[in-house]
Amino acid sequence: MENLKVLGVDCNNCVANVRKALEGVDGIENIDIRLSEKIAMVTFDPCKVSKQEITEKVEDFGYDIE
Repeated sequence: MENLKVLGVDCNNCVANVRKALEGVDGIENIDIRLSEKIAMVTFDPCKVSKQEITEKVEDFGYDIE
């Protein structure tokens, strides 16, 4: 599991957008986003998807990963 600090997540719509960015990505097994902490906890198979690829998917939706 990787904890990603997602900048710009301020509301439930933002949470939904981050979830949408990551759902369906091959190798991602679980997504838990905590709005109050601005953290996305992502469980993934590193043989199928890298942290960098996950970061890029979120950034494509307009959010930065710290």
